[in-house]
Amino acid sequence: MLFWGSKATSALAIVFISSVLMSYPAPSHAQYRANGDDLALLFCSYVRANDSKGFRNALRDLRLRLRDIYPRVRCNGSSMIQFSAISNAYDIGRFIAHSVLIDDLYSSGDIAWVKDLEATHPIAEVVRARSQAVRTER
Repeated sequence: MLFWGSKATSALAIVFISSVLMSYPAPSHAQYRANGDDLALLFCSYVRANDSKGFRNALRDLRLRLRDIYPRVRCNGSSMIQFSAISNAYDIGRFIAHSVLIDDLYSSGDIAWVKDLEATHPIAEVVRARSQAVRTER
C-alpha cells in the first residue's frame, strides 16, 4: 500500500509539498546584490559585531573585494574603520585598515580622523603605520 492509498494520491501529495517548499525561497547573500543599502547594512552589522570571519565570508560569498566596496559603504555616516572604532570593534577595524588601499584611507577621511585619536588606539596605530609607510616610499 502506498502513502495515502493510491499512486495518484501519492504523486499529487509530492507535487503539492514540493510546490509549497519551492514558493518560499531561502534568503541568500545573492539577494543583497540588488540593493546597495542592504549590502551596506550587511557589512556594517558585521563591523558592529566585530565578526571578521563573517565579514570575510560575506565578501567571498558575494564575490566582492573590500577595496572595491570600502569607499562606498558608510555606517551611520562614518567609514567602516571609524564605525568600528565607535563600536569598540577593534579586531575588524584593524583588519579593514590593513586591507584597504591607502588612497581610500585618505579619500574617506580616515587619515585625518586618526589624528584626533590617542596614540595607543589599536586602529589608529595601524592607520598611522600605513600612512607613514607610504610617506617613506614616496
